[in-house]
Amino acid sequence: MTHSNIVGGSSAKRLIKCPGSRKLVAELPPKPSSSYAEEGSRLHDAMHMILSHGASVEDYPDNEKLVFALDSLGQIDPNNELEFATEVNVHFNDFLAGVYGSCDLAGRIRNRAIVLDWKFGDGVAVDAEENEQLMFYAAAGMRTEELRWVFEGVDEIELVIVQPPYVKRWVTTPGRIKAFERTLFEAVQESFKPSPTYASGDHCRWCAAKPVCPLL
Repeated sequence: MTHSNIVGGSSAKRLIKCPGSRKLVAELPPKPSSSYAEEGSRLHDAMHMILSHGASVEDYPDNEKLVFALDSLGQIDPNNELEFATEVNVHFNDFLAGVYGSCDLAGRIRNRAIVLDWKFGDGVAVDAEENEQLMFYAAAGMRTEELRWVFEGVDEIELVIVQPPYVKRWVTTPGRIKAFERTLFEAVQESFKPSPTYASGDHCRWCAAKPVCPLL
């Protein structure tokens, strides 16, 4: 999974709420990996291999989460109509140069685009409605040539969080995603100003810059 050092899916909410956080985080040394992050990466890789390369779920130990994630696709696509791609690099081209991320799954059912994120951690439950990470992937996907077939001419965009044992879904419109894109653009521009805006809130929870933040 790759993401921009300006803003990615997982940091989109933080940057929009607190543009000043970008510079603070960039000046810190990289955070060491954790066992939770490594497990999440392993399970993401497994889903990619199973869905796109024909691997068997039985090849993976402790596969209960993988089984649930695979079964969840039946809720989203009960008639087996979904065409999809996994682990797709999405980007904004010249609109936001240097801003990109990796989308777990993007696909289409008739006039509805699907953007899905696997959440394999056991911590905080994540909602799909107005989810900045998923809207980031959708907005970038709409500008990514490889995913043109997913978004072209759709009336709806469904954002999905699969976080065992839950599946959370929210249907929105291309117009809402474009509005999010404009908000993201403005936040990125603000983050490069000499004195960018800082703001505290629930987005601070996972911010690596808390020890050096002027507000905390």
